[in-house]
Order: sequence, then structure tokens, then C-alpha cells
Amino acid sequence: TFERTLISGNSRFDQYFYQNNKNALSSDEINGYNLFISNKTNCSQCHSGFNFSNYSFENNGLYENYADSGRMRLTNQESDRGLFKVPSLRNIEFTAPYMHDGSFQTLEQIIENYNNGGKSFKNKSKLIVPLNLSNQEKHDLISFLKSLSDYQFINNKKFKQ
Repeated sequence: TFERTLISGNSRFDQYFYQNNKNALSSDEINGYNLFISNKTNCSQCHSGFNFSNYSFENNGLYENYADSGRMRLTNQESDRGLFKVPSLRNIEFTAPYMHDGSFQTLEQIIENYNNGGKSFKNKSKLIVPLNLSNQEKHDLISFLKSLSDYQFINNKKFKQ
């Protein structure tokens, strides 16, 4: 119940997209957003909606062999091996380390993993394929992700101990 009260909705992306402040994002951030929602990356197929998550369970090709069996621990279904809940991308700039096991320290590492198409795994999402992004596209995508940072939310004194 407490977690449902944690609503982050005043990032620069929110100001641009929901509050119609067309000056809130830079051209790199807008280019990154357009890339994010494009068929080239398919990012928004899993990271969608207000919280940038479809709340499904997916395998993103992080490993060829998983020490953690993921959702299979609950279902005992082989088809759930290595599947983990798609996280929200809101405030992702502040939530390192990344991935279900904290194996990536930077957004650059994440983008590079997706750019390479991840590792082979039997339950890997069909959406995870090599992206062939240029250095500028990687930069733009990371710029967009950082625009999801809501400084008003993370500095809210109500949530500090």
C-alpha cells in the first residue's frame, strides 16, 4: 500500500509529454524518446505506459545460464526459467545497480547489452535482437532515460528517514 503512494510524475519528460512544456527536453532527449518508441529498438513494447513497464515477465538475454531461475521458482514451469518482471524506468538514473541481479553499474552497459542483442537463451524474448545503434543513438537513448528523473520526487522529505 505504501509503495502505491510513491508517484513520480514531474520529470522533464513528464513536463514535456504530459504538461505540454515543449522546452523541457533537449533535441538529444527527444531523439532518444523517438528511438525508444521506434520499431528499431522495440523498447516501448515492454517499457510502456505511465511507469514505463508492462509489468510482464520477460527474459532479456542477460545470460546463457541463470543462477537465479526467476519466475520459475514460483511456477515450476520451464517456460518461466530466467523470466523476471519488467521494471519501471522512472528515475532509472538513480537506481543502479541494474538488472535483476545488479550485474550492470551503468546505463551505458545496459544499452550496450541490448545493442548486442543479449546472449542466447531458450526463453529470451523475441524482441531482443541486435540493434546496431550508432554512438549518437546510444547517447540519445541514455539522454532520454535520464529525462525520466524526477528530482522533486527523489528529494521529497516525506520519504526520507
